[in-house]
Amino acid sequence: MHHAHIDKFSFGDSPIHRFDSRVKVLVTVVFTVLVISLARTSPAIVACYAVGPFTILVLARIPLRFVFKHILLVSPFVLVLALTCPLYDKTPVAVAFGPFSTEMSLGWLRCFTILAKFVVTMAALIALVSTTKFADLLAGLQKMHVPRLLIIQLGFLYRYIFILIDRIHRILRARAGRKLRNLGFKAELAVASAMVGSLLSRSIDNACNVNIAMQARGFDGKWRTISRLKMRRRDLFFAAASACFLAVMQFIALRLR
Repeated sequence: MHHAHIDKFSFGDSPIHRFDSRVKVLVTVVFTVLVISLARTSPAIVACYAVGPFTILVLARIPLRFVFKHILLVSPFVLVLALTCPLYDKTPVAVAFGPFSTEMSLGWLRCFTILAKFVVTMAALIALVSTTKFADLLAGLQKMHVPRLLIIQLGFLYRYIFILIDRIHRILRARAGRKLRNLGFKAELAVASAMVGSLLSRSIDNACNVNIAMQARGFDGKWRTISRLKMRRRDLFFAAASACFLAVMQFIALRLR
């Protein structure tokens, strides 16, 4: 299987990769909450917040092309929400971009703000996952007393989603090898339904086998890693620097309201 792209760059060796996963999770959560809580008509402030995650991505040597590619994969869901704003709010407002000024509807301003928040928060999430091994991330969440059921679900999702993707690829490859002509919409829909049903039944069978295998290996619901989580001075420095950055951004946001 060749689809392990969720934490493709998490095995790097940059200073960002060496920070404790608990600190990175806490900083990411606080950053996301602050960005989401900004006013719905403040794209300029959101753009200032973007300095944080993109600086971390550059220092961690994560290719920005990889980041924007994954942002685009989930962007259609947010685009539908954002593009509805101009339809119901056409109040004209004056907008200034440095020495330039123009007039646009309040709906478009909210649309740009939603898109900006989405890009910035997704960049922060990708920065977290791309600089933290998933096992260390789960161990950090366990140390932070996150509900164990949620941690187990995330661990299973990460471990076995690739098995599901590989099985889908096999079904599609087998279908492509046997398809000699276009069968028509109804026949194609029937074939697709049969493929989904086959995938569901095989997934249930795989889940039973995984459950038996994990019980045989003594899995007790706790997540264990080889690396030990330990707070160091560099982690405290990173937390302090992040707090200073967020405090400055909040001060600017309050002044510009």
